[in-house]
Amino acid sequence: MQLTGDHQTLVRALAGELSKYAVKRVGVAVSGGSDSMALLCLLSALQKQGDLVVEAITVNHGLRPEAADEAKFVYENCERLGVPHAIAEWTGWNGAGNLQGAARLARYRLIAEWAERRQLDTVCLGHTQDDVAETLLMRLKRESGVDGLARMDERFLRNDVWFQRPMMELSRVELRRFLKDIRVDWKEDPSNKNEAFERVRMRRLLGALEEAGLSQGALAAVAKNLSDAKEALGRAAYVFCVKYAKIEHGDLVINRAAFLNEGAELRRRILTMALDWVSPSEYPMRRAPLEELYLAIKEKRTFALNGCLSFVKEDSFRIGREYSAVRERVEHSPRWDRWVISGPWQMGMQLRALGEPSLSGLKNWRETAVPRQTLMASPAVWYHDELIAAPLAEPHDDWGLTLQRPKFPAEGAS
Repeated sequence: MQLTGDHQTLVRALAGELSKYAVKRVGVAVSGGSDSMALLCLLSALQKQGDLVVEAITVNHGLRPEAADEAKFVYENCERLGVPHAIAEWTGWNGAGNLQGAARLARYRLIAEWAERRQLDTVCLGHTQDDVAETLLMRLKRESGVDGLARMDERFLRNDVWFQRPMMELSRVELRRFLKDIRVDWKEDPSNKNEAFERVRMRRLLGALEEAGLSQGALAAVAKNLSDAKEALGRAAYVFCVKYAKIEHGDLVINRAAFLNEGAELRRRILTMALDWVSPSEYPMRRAPLEELYLAIKEKRTFALNGCLSFVKEDSFRIGREYSAVRERVEHSPRWDRWVISGPWQMGMQLRALGEPSLSGLKNWRETAVPRQTLMASPAVWYHDELIAAPLAEPHDDWGLTLQRPKFPAEGAS
């Protein structure tokens, strides 16, 4: 693969993005489309310069008859480039739920499992400037706020593996020109021409906007500006939580007056941070339910959202786990929901939510000063139907609880 000066500019741009995180062992997800094939070739060029070790993976969802041939096509190109290649096959679709959503979750899971086995520092994804502009248009249609309109994250953690999007400044046109120059083919996904898909319709709209003088690059720049605004708001929310939030028994307790005094966008961000810490969600919270939660806090009403329960006092509000969200959860090990339990664990024991009437049967639970709703959603040790221990509701020398969550800003408060 002979690279000209123009091609080296692309290689240097990619190297600059990767250098931000000092990665050495890099994975790349390759579908066979032009974007991922260009990323594969550019990473291969960096590998030949001795800067990186590169490995590739293709996920075959088995949803189209062409998928196996596309995986073979990627394998043959990787072999020619000297890049080890793996194929992961998804066989988990049972016909229930949203197919695209299930395939997406499975894809990330399979890639993450492969990356951990191969001890990779990051996995690169082939999202381009085109994807940024198309996503902005789709979210404009949904009347999204700052977070929704902001450019997708250039680096994010999923399934305990780092993923990176190093080509968001590059356009599909220049990447395809690069592939043609080096005589590397790609496979077109038939769905890219199916206007039943919203993204395909937005792609067509981009062409019309270009003719009207609104370029793809300008839209991508707007998304980047909003990404900067998102980062600034995130920092402001972090500072607020350090100052005005605290952790109590796995709940977050937030100063109500300080919260109500903040602007609408910052309030939404604070609530999103709190809800996601108590009950992580795959998808961001929508604006309407967050606004309903804000009104409940303002009006001092109890409110359930995202597997969390918010209950309000005059000076504070508490966001904790909702009992109904964990009522059916049963674990046959000392890990349950957000907690790890320590003590004389034996085979046959289970962890389940304490709930009612078990809580009422404990004599001293009121002495803990922990709210009833919090205790109901807390873990308890059971042996068949016998309650062995409920460490949060009835502290015991032999049993203890540790909260397993990423650090929340409140933990940095003095």
